Amino acid sequence: MQEQDVSTLTVETCFKGTNVQTAMKVDEVATRAALVAMITRTVKFVDANKTLSTPEEISLTINELLKTYPCFTLEDWRLCCYHMAKEVYGPYYERLKLAQFVECFAKYERVKAPIVQTIRDLERQDAERELKEAIRYLQPEYATQTNPQAARVSAPEWMRGEDRLTYTEREEMEKRAKQQKQ
Repeated sequence: MQEQDVSTLTVETCFKGTNVQTAMKVDEVATRAALVAMITRTVKFVDANKTLSTPEEISLTINELLKTYPCFTLEDWRLCCYHMAKEVYGPYYERLKLAQFVECFAKYERVKAPIVQTIRDLERQDAERELKEAIRYLQPEYATQTNPQAARVSAPEWMRGEDRLTYTEREEMEKRAKQQKQ
């Protein structure tokens, strides 16, 4: 696993990272070692009197966080631990146990939610735009059965480029249609 400078991470870049559950399936030992290192660094940096001290407590914390926040990426974990070390989520008052980790991860998830929603909305808009463009090219407006004046052109011929209407033909058809309506 590649070590990145955590101070350059943002929620947007973390969103594009490797999901923890996927990483656990691919290489559980390396992933668990990385998570243990993140938790241990945070515990050492905060230097609280009552803190995680035994491997069992660290393992319990990691298992609980994995179960509670399965959608987090490895980068989310790194950024959240970095924010905990900076006390972004508030002071710990000489106590850094499982409850404080869960509380900080919950605060991080609340911060992350609107950003992820914005990313998803943009992805949805891009997909809709691409679909409209694809449909526009697959079903040209003057090569459909609903336009009787253009019914002489079949869709496969239109796609091959044979028998396409020129710009002037299209203008003439529109003029005739307007005249017939009047």
